[in-house]
Amino acid sequence: MKINIRYIFLIISVLFISSCEKVLDKEYLEAINPTDIWNQESLSEAYVNNFYAKVMPGWSIGTGTSSDEACHIGQISSLLNGTATIDSHNNWQYNNIRTVNIFFANIDTGSLTEEEKNPLKGQMYFWRAWMYASMVNSYGGVPLITEVQDVSSPDVFMKRNSTTECMTQIFKDLDNAIKFLPNNWSGKDVGRIDKVAALAFKGRIALRWASPLFNPTREIGRWQEAYNVNKEAQRVALENGKGLCDKFKDIWYNELNKEVIMVRRFHNPGSTYFVGGIRPLIYSKDMALQDTPSLELANAFPMKDGSDFDPSAGYASLSANRDDRFYATIAYNGSDMHLADMIEQGTFLWTYYRYSATEEVGSSTEGSHISASSFYRQKGQDLQVKQSQVYDATLDNVVIRYAEVLMNLGEAANEIGRPNEALDILHQIRGRASIEPGPDGNYGITATSKEEIREAYFKENFVEFAFEGKRWNELRRLRKFDHLNSIGKRHGLRWILKDDGYEPTGYDDISTPEIYERFKIEVRETDEEKIEIPDTYYFYAIPRKHLERNSKLEQTKGWEGGTFDPLL
Repeated sequence: MKINIRYIFLIISVLFISSCEKVLDKEYLEAINPTDIWNQESLSEAYVNNFYAKVMPGWSIGTGTSSDEACHIGQISSLLNGTATIDSHNNWQYNNIRTVNIFFANIDTGSLTEEEKNPLKGQMYFWRAWMYASMVNSYGGVPLITEVQDVSSPDVFMKRNSTTECMTQIFKDLDNAIKFLPNNWSGKDVGRIDKVAALAFKGRIALRWASPLFNPTREIGRWQEAYNVNKEAQRVALENGKGLCDKFKDIWYNELNKEVIMVRRFHNPGSTYFVGGIRPLIYSKDMALQDTPSLELANAFPMKDGSDFDPSAGYASLSANRDDRFYATIAYNGSDMHLADMIEQGTFLWTYYRYSATEEVGSSTEGSHISASSFYRQKGQDLQVKQSQVYDATLDNVVIRYAEVLMNLGEAANEIGRPNEALDILHQIRGRASIEPGPDGNYGITATSKEEIREAYFKENFVEFAFEGKRWNELRRLRKFDHLNSIGKRHGLRWILKDDGYEPTGYDDISTPEIYERFKIEVRETDEEKIEIPDTYYFYAIPRKHLERNSKLEQTKGWEGGTFDPLL
């Protein structure tokens, strides 16, 4: 059963805005005494449940164009073209943090037993760490507030704490979460944060703290700590039945499989999401062309033998003999997307330009599956949803999975001089993708030096976690803006029907004999502007409205008037 979390702001209002009689029904105010919240386990649990809607990530649909994962025809974002302002990014989460602090100020005042309180405390420690980690990832140090403030006091305005102070508090909260949380949940509670999830997230943050974004000199002590934390996360995960899902594509279609560590659960009715933007328009409505995979991403997937795809051989063989992740991530010309409508009609995906004998008919007749790159996103498709149901998708979003724990551990192992361990993890990841081990048993990985293994992890993360909301922050974590800048403009493929070629029907799949001979395949630029990201953007500016409300806030270095150093 999926957890049915009913998020209630009314209870919070009763507790803290009880004087506003016009806001709530008077009879309801009499029915729930604010002190009941801390005396009844069900009400305290409802208070905690609020965060699973407000903070737990849903599917990261539409974010692919923030990096090299996806492309579209038109202008690029201000972060990519270097025109961002101090108001381009706002990740200020103090309203939610205040709600957590209110919980901790009150939870021990009621009559709940330790057995009832501790799991609730563990979840709230986790969510406070989650929110501070998100803000620190954006800005570096931020004001560190762990108690309920008197909003009428002049002391409510605080300066930014150092990044080191904030990270210390994040790890402290995560350690408390780990102490209080159960190893796992059962029944209706499946999907709540447990000890394994808290350890895995601590491993993610430890790796981030050790990485070049916060540790440009690569101080070895931080890498050792990242290794230790992720090693412990792996141990506890394995003890609780976690591991790599046998087939990559099943991670999202076999609910709560062993790879799932932290998950946002969806169900209908009550908790659905819109999936239409990543489907071909003929099978959707209201939106399309989100997260159309870039040619850069398509090229990055290894071949079945572990070697790199060679674009110089031509794109007629693009979809042949790739690893399993390619087919689970990208829908390409002639592929079966397995959508319910397509299965019902027995059709395959085709997108191309039509030509007459002498001239191009025009882009308006490209077909009903228009895509800037000729690709569509396969990962995250709710296959059961038909065109009339695109607002009712219920595919679980796996926020943290065991593969991430492994990859975090392997990256840290490489940095502390354990290359064999790092390579073994890459072999496990590639083996699960059905890449052949080869005569040397290296699954196509030829890296041997620390620098080469670093690059191997960078490449593997790109394809393993594509469209899981990680790529942009991965580029920031590793200070890899130079990688994006070197692309210039992202690319796609343009399939052009030859004058003497007859159009494929929806019933022609990629194995139809000589089907590629009907087309000329060209590489096209999809961006109007070049990607030119300055190093300033590794840390964002504090938005103007927060500076104006709090005169004690310093702006981040690199932005106008900035004096705050996010590396301290």
